[in-house]
Amino acid sequence: MKWFFISEQCILPFQYKSEAYEFAVVNQISTKAIREINLRPFKPSSCLPWLNQVIRLCENGHSLQSALMTQEQSHFNATSQQQIIAIRSLLQQGESVSIALSFFLPKSIRLIAAHIPNEGTEESKLAALIVSREVLTNQILLSQKLLKSLNYPAAIIQAALILAVVNNLLTHESIIQISTVWAGITCTILVFYYWTGFGYAYPFLCKHIASFRKYNTLTMLLALLKSGEPLQNAISKLCSGSVGKDQLQLYRCMLLLRLGAAADEALPSCWFMKTDLLQLKQLASSGDLYTPIEKAIRSWKDRNESILKRLSQAFPILGIVIAAIFVTHTLIALYAPLMDVNTLGF
Repeated sequence: MKWFFISEQCILPFQYKSEAYEFAVVNQISTKAIREINLRPFKPSSCLPWLNQVIRLCENGHSLQSALMTQEQSHFNATSQQQIIAIRSLLQQGESVSIALSFFLPKSIRLIAAHIPNEGTEESKLAALIVSREVLTNQILLSQKLLKSLNYPAAIIQAALILAVVNNLLTHESIIQISTVWAGITCTILVFYYWTGFGYAYPFLCKHIASFRKYNTLTMLLALLKSGEPLQNAISKLCSGSVGKDQLQLYRCMLLLRLGAAADEALPSCWFMKTDLLQLKQLASSGDLYTPIEKAIRSWKDRNESILKRLSQAFPILGIVIAAIFVTHTLIALYAPLMDVNTLGF
């Protein structure tokens, strides 16, 4: 599907431009402004203030659909304004909130929004949005920490490379090789800045580090439960967004629940720390599933912060090692003539 700008207050997806013209004619809208536009999901940094505004409106008495239809868009940038107009246009055409949001939310929270029930209570819908905001906030904070830890090693690497280039200029040596290395390393650093700053680091960590995946899975599970989904349905919906070993665990859990197993027996024990697992085993007497899941989420969050701290400490060390290589190369180039002179003197 392609997105078409129909008017100042209407942006909709169509397969062909002719369908956009047909829509405009049927609805008595001028066809002069119709054009295809490139409309992508929100970036995490621009999605968070938008999500905060929607949640504030819901807390002030609006329904979720009303909040999305009436929210102020003027203080957002041009791209976000188009995304807001597109969401509003989809809702005006009768699409559900979950479908309208799933087009534009970042990948890390898309699954939560995609399963907001049409017939659920406003409290359950708000709970799903609040959990989405928490996941998004954690993603942005993680990206900011990684970017901050990259500044120091990037600076010392650049300083070492500049020193090497200046040395080649002073000694009248060819600077093509060192300039090529400088350009390559600088481009790599800039790409990493872009990759981290625009929110791609979080999905990467969720894919390759188990604790991030477990935190993400439990967070989405809690959001689905709070939105009114039964546990079996929530697990079934999580299966569609998982792959590999995680998906097998979810399928096993779903099958056990269908066979009548209790929640504490069906849920994978690897999702819970030992202390959290003890509370889960008391589910039969307490009937409280939220508390052990919330505690497990906090435990995995602490584990993730510890991993992130180690990553942040590793970047400066890596930067110092790379810088040391170039500084050593420069020193050797500077002192090599002196060493040759001393050798000839003997």
